[in-house]
Amino acid sequence: MPFPPKFPISARKVPRRSRPVNDEAVTGRRRPEGCPDFAVVTGQMTVSQPAKSMPGGPLLLDGPIRVRRGTEGKDPTKSSGFGNRMRSSTRLVWSCLAGLVLLLMGAAAFAQSTPVQQRPFGQLVDLWTRQLDRIATRTEQAVLLPAEIDALREQATDVRAAAAAAAALARNDLADTKKLLAPLETKPGVDAPPEAAAVQAERQRLTEQATVSEGRVKQGEVVIARADQLLDHLTKLRGEVVLQNLLRRTASPLSPQVWSNIGPELTASARALSTAMATWNRGGLAALRSGGQDLTPLAAWAALTIALWWAGRSLRRRFGRKHAHEPTHRDRTIATAIDGIGLVLVPILAVWLIGGLLAASAPPAPLDVLVPEFTLRLIVLLLVFGMTAAGLAPAHPAWRILPFTDSSAHYLSHALRRLMVAGITTDLIYVAFSHANGREAVAAVGSLVLATLVALFALPTLANKAWHAARPEGSELPPMIGGTWWSIARLVLSAVVLSSIGFALAGYAALAAHLHSSIAATCLLIAIGLLLHRLIADLLDAAAAPDTPTGRWVRHRLGLPADSTVRGQLMLLLLFDLILVTLLALTIPATWGVDTDAILQGFSQLLRGVKVGGVTISLTNIGMAILAFAVCMLLARLLRSIVRDRVLPTVDAPLPLRQSIDAGLNYAGMLVAILVGVGALGVDFTNLAIVLGALSVGIGLGLQNIANNVISGVILLMERPIKAGDWVVVNGHEGFVRRINIRATEIETFQRTHVIVPNSMFLQSPVINRTYADTSSRVEIQIAVPLSTDVMKLEAILRETALGHPRVLRVPMPIVRFVRVATAGLDFELFVFVSNLEDRLTVTNDLNRALLARLIEEKIIDPRPVPELRLRDIDKLGAAMRGELPERPKTEGSSEMTSEGADDAAAAPKN
Repeated sequence: MPFPPKFPISARKVPRRSRPVNDEAVTGRRRPEGCPDFAVVTGQMTVSQPAKSMPGGPLLLDGPIRVRRGTEGKDPTKSSGFGNRMRSSTRLVWSCLAGLVLLLMGAAAFAQSTPVQQRPFGQLVDLWTRQLDRIATRTEQAVLLPAEIDALREQATDVRAAAAAAAALARNDLADTKKLLAPLETKPGVDAPPEAAAVQAERQRLTEQATVSEGRVKQGEVVIARADQLLDHLTKLRGEVVLQNLLRRTASPLSPQVWSNIGPELTASARALSTAMATWNRGGLAALRSGGQDLTPLAAWAALTIALWWAGRSLRRRFGRKHAHEPTHRDRTIATAIDGIGLVLVPILAVWLIGGLLAASAPPAPLDVLVPEFTLRLIVLLLVFGMTAAGLAPAHPAWRILPFTDSSAHYLSHALRRLMVAGITTDLIYVAFSHANGREAVAAVGSLVLATLVALFALPTLANKAWHAARPEGSELPPMIGGTWWSIARLVLSAVVLSSIGFALAGYAALAAHLHSSIAATCLLIAIGLLLHRLIADLLDAAAAPDTPTGRWVRHRLGLPADSTVRGQLMLLLLFDLILVTLLALTIPATWGVDTDAILQGFSQLLRGVKVGGVTISLTNIGMAILAFAVCMLLARLLRSIVRDRVLPTVDAPLPLRQSIDAGLNYAGMLVAILVGVGALGVDFTNLAIVLGALSVGIGLGLQNIANNVISGVILLMERPIKAGDWVVVNGHEGFVRRINIRATEIETFQRTHVIVPNSMFLQSPVINRTYADTSSRVEIQIAVPLSTDVMKLEAILRETALGHPRVLRVPMPIVRFVRVATAGLDFELFVFVSNLEDRLTVTNDLNRALLARLIEEKIIDPRPVPELRLRDIDKLGAAMRGELPERPKTEGSSEMTSEGADDAAAAPKN
């Protein structure tokens, strides 16, 4: 997308000051008489003006370090849109990244600074009240620009911060006073001797001090509440002003008067530009030689640019794109990251450096605005060119990391570059000729030309031809990049881009420019985010590979095998994605004109916390609680591993007892981690007991099953009716207990499958524990022999065979039982005992084989198969013998025998 000029629908943000505007209201120091009440600070330059007298119109900011006063009738279509948006987004990102550093530096400076003498609290409250009254009066005026609203809101924020700090100090004083007053609250009884006068005086003094502190807390809270009301009102007011500027209609390009005025306006703009260029040419270098500009940051920037250029060149020589071999996915990722440094970062830094030098030469108006705008647009152009070369790689298809086809990569790359060149060139010409006052005709026609060119060059980038995906054969992925959702989004974007032409024709130039710049910035930010996510994910995978130096180093430091899988990169990628999504959530609304201060204020409110009852819930406390819980759980796991692997093996204790101790440590570690996490959350344990009492009803209704299983697990660990390694039968499941967890018990069956049984099942239903007392077990073998077998001889054979097995216990001795005499033979049972329950199957199998061989050897049983005689249709045979079989019905031709049948009958033998 191109970057058309932006109209002051959201005039440039006022940068944060290093100290509040109203020094007297915050620090208690009185300002000199005549000190202005309304101040705007930009860079190193401060322009102050009382809010009641603003001759020449409202205050307009049209440069990074310049403040000028405009006129009441100035056309709002004279400033650049994308420049404002990109600068606002850039400042927002850098503010987020540098906030922690500034906070730490400010804390250190505050700790080392000399305390400033504070004014009485009552005077401070009066000063805060007057300041808020002035802000409220200013908001009631008819004409307010977004920049003025930002300044007023900053003053209200400063007052709120000062009142909050004072209220916090008073609250701490009140808490300390109540602690001192607590021992004196209990007065002596009727029969007790009267207390000393000093004690009464001390109680009276502390009571009065507590009353004063409590009053200060309430006064501070009142000021904070009023400041919050003003901030909400200013936020809504700013949104209304932005919307009014968006929907304000200017001159239409269809008006004949516009075309009659465009010639003189173009001539005047060209004359102003030539005059400014001549003036700058004569005095530009003189401004640099005068020494009035501090060029130290530019020198550091130049050194950084040269260092990155040298590093990128060296890395490109070693890991860059080579045509000698087929690149792997890792090679493509590393080459793309290196190209991102050489093709994107270094040129951008170089252009930024040149732009800083040009801005330091103090160019005259309107070049003072055109130079930063030109620098910003050139940076965006280089960014798009570098991203297309690194990500799409139209000239090197083998090194492409994005899943585009060759034709789509070529088409999209060329379309984006044509769009950027045409849009940025037209945009710069438009800004140059429409910047001055009285250029309504140039602005109207220029917005139409710009909207038309943008639509013509943007539609090819949204066509289906540019978004075909390279998919392998048989892949179920969609054939288009982004699938159905991105196809629908491209249709919507095409309609919005075409609608901007209609808005420009109707005279809504601000709305048309707002659509162009916002869509362009949003698409650029999303593309950067997706490309960074892809690069970081691939780089982390490459760094964790076992055959890379970084992968080997990580495995060596963690003590892992050389071929093990490292999974920490997934957590790092998740953390990076979280940061990336947070930055996009802050910057994308800023590109659409959403108040960034309101976004940051809401985010800071979440960090500070929301007070619910007597508990303050904040993201900071939640993060600290999660961190404390995670650290405690890690320490608990470390303690468990040490006790389980190093301490318990040295103790003469059975395995089930050791596993119970390990489970108990798990319970205790989790309980301690929960308590520490709740404490870090800032919840009072007294209130927590009340909350838990209220939640017990919910636990009894909704979490009854889980609570029942957890408590049952504790009972199982204490009473130990089952232990790890026991052979149990419960609810139709039979197997060995492997682990007793918090909620359920794991049973391994004989088929090597695992059954997860809730702990309450072992307490509410009958359980067969075959190894409850000991691990010995009885093996039962049944044998049937013929009736002619010698009983005494068979019993001796059974005993000898049982005692001949090494795993059969001698005490108790094997038992032979003569069960019964059946019609088919004699039934015997052999009972033997084994020391280990797991030997049952093995001993049973061995004894069956040994008994079979011995009985065959003694000829007690015959191994030959028994002949079997089967009679078919025995029922029909009996019926035929009794003459009850019905005659067959005669069919046609059955009464006569064929010649062939007669011959067969004659040839048959006769009895």
